[in-house]
Amino acid sequence: METTEAKSSAATVVDRLWRAYAPFQRGRSTDRDLTAMLAILVLARFIGSVNDPGDDLVKRWSRATAEARTGYPPLRDLSDALFLAARHERFPARAPWNLENVFVDNGEATGDLPWAADFLAALQQPPTAAEAGLAEVSGLLLERYVAESVAQTGEYHTPRALTRLLAESLSPQPGDRVLDPACGTGGFLVAAAQHIAKQGHAGDASFEGYAMDHRNPDLAMLNLAMHGIDRPIVRASDPQSLFRSLGNGMADFVLCNPPFNQRVQGLERIGWPFGPPPESNANFAWLQLAWTRLSEKGKAALIMPLGAASARGREAEIRRDMLIGGALLAVVALPANLFSHTTVPVHLWLLARDKSRHMPVGETDSVLFIDASRLGTQAPRQARVLGAAARERIVGRFQAWLRSPRAIPDEPGFSCSVPYGEILENDGCPLDPRLYVAPARERPPAALDTRRLLDELVGRAESTAGATARLRTSFDRSERVARSETEVPRVPLRRVVEGTVEGLFEAPAPGLLLAGPSGSLIRADHYVDADGVPVVMPKDLTGNGFSTASIRRISERQATELERFRLRRGDVVLARRGELGRAAVVREEQHGWVCGTGCFVLRPPTGLDADYFAAYLRGPEARTWLETHSTGSMKMKTISLGVLGDLPVVLPDLATQQAIADTITQLDEHERLLREQLDLTRRIRHGALDGGIIPTP
Repeated sequence: METTEAKSSAATVVDRLWRAYAPFQRGRSTDRDLTAMLAILVLARFIGSVNDPGDDLVKRWSRATAEARTGYPPLRDLSDALFLAARHERFPARAPWNLENVFVDNGEATGDLPWAADFLAALQQPPTAAEAGLAEVSGLLLERYVAESVAQTGEYHTPRALTRLLAESLSPQPGDRVLDPACGTGGFLVAAAQHIAKQGHAGDASFEGYAMDHRNPDLAMLNLAMHGIDRPIVRASDPQSLFRSLGNGMADFVLCNPPFNQRVQGLERIGWPFGPPPESNANFAWLQLAWTRLSEKGKAALIMPLGAASARGREAEIRRDMLIGGALLAVVALPANLFSHTTVPVHLWLLARDKSRHMPVGETDSVLFIDASRLGTQAPRQARVLGAAARERIVGRFQAWLRSPRAIPDEPGFSCSVPYGEILENDGCPLDPRLYVAPARERPPAALDTRRLLDELVGRAESTAGATARLRTSFDRSERVARSETEVPRVPLRRVVEGTVEGLFEAPAPGLLLAGPSGSLIRADHYVDADGVPVVMPKDLTGNGFSTASIRRISERQATELERFRLRRGDVVLARRGELGRAAVVREEQHGWVCGTGCFVLRPPTGLDADYFAAYLRGPEARTWLETHSTGSMKMKTISLGVLGDLPVVLPDLATQQAIADTITQLDEHERLLREQLDLTRRIRHGALDGGIIPTP
């Protein structure tokens, strides 16, 4: 198992590689970039195993790295090195692809990869990728590409925590045959190989995958090679071809995250074991394909959308036949937000070709349901992660249930074993774990001092009443000032900052609009554990202020070198990526902090009130404009400094701005008081029901 230090080193290397690559994404096709990156990493790993410095392959690689350090394009030598490596019998990646196109831009012989020199040079810096562990580096780099790249890998990428969950649930062993019929970048096969390697030599197992996107076999092959899987079988295919040859019963394990709710024609003409699925939705085609590919001892694990557990019509009939036919072992409800491309929760279906080979005699007529929808951890604006403890809890319950279903008691709020008869009694034979797992009983809290809380509630109600009065006064003032405005202009932010809006700025004093420092100015090794200067990133911007819960810091010396980016009282910090429209005004407490890489800082000019501008940015008009003019993925939108300068700002005179800002401040305060009052009311109500005023038996 990777150590924490190794993971930290690998993350440092990946951060460095990404900073070398990211500036070259715009304005060009990036479809082949990830394949080229992994090819470089595979070459680096293979070169490390070649001991002869006089070998022509080693010479080509050495020349490529030397060229990269000078900024000269190393592509010719990289291509030659790949040709030579592919001829070695020990080279782990078979080369069915056109080798000439691996290190060119978009497969055009006249193109190049402008990032290659910087990427290769960054690969050689300490700690090197070899020191950090090339396999871990490649895995983290692939996930970074999926999360932050403007391009996609062609098929939805399954996070590593989820691929590990499926592999650990099935527990393949040395010598087993593993199949993924929709392998994408090969993540499930990698997870299976890593699990087998813990039990023995993974080379004794065989791995086979089919990619639905025809660009992905190269990528999957390289990903598998990086993780020590020698010469796997990876082919391009399509659903219709796979479904027409349902199964040969040769796979011991099938792991898969197939396309959800896919429309595939001609399904009725195929001999399905549990009935033909509708052409409008191939979910049950994938489930039956996996089952037919299993050997007699085989098990399968598939990610499925929630709808597959409760869909009506023909799909309900297939569920019933799968249940009666003994194909179903368990269904696990997983949390939302596990994927970078969607927030929807999913289910894990666990199947067996023959349940009697995995369970005690006479105990095969039940299904295990696990509700893991509340497991995992999630950082702000990040995907949820199923950590080792969460996976162990799911896998441990499943494995224990397989050994003795009747001896394992149900766990309210988490799992239960349900006989076939009970499932069949429900209309449509639904398989959603939430229908069967009983809710957990909450431990009653300690008795509350209800009278003290009531007195506190009265005090809060008085504070709220005072806030309401102040809010009315502020609204009245805003209305009076706003009525005096004849026509409110919309002015590009750039002109506002420059102070060139005619008739608005009596004594022009321009402001400043600045992007935070580049990643090369604040590197990962600049951050300190404590007692440093806070660096504001988008995650640190709250609804109307700053959060220090996970803020990172740099030394005072480093902050002094970044003086241009230090915040002053009255500045406005804006998010430049992620959830656009987040903004906060710098107060006395934040004076001297540093604007981070993912933010802009606005120093308001004469005629622009900072609180008004921050409130305007958080409003629907500005947010809609920013979303419309952003670039990047759905999960990571980005706005450039040039585009931000075009943002139209509704710009009343300064008195009106200040009146509006005061009203927004009063609204924020009023909302805070109401939330506190509501929270206190709920505590009193909960205490009353638990014995405060209602007698308990």
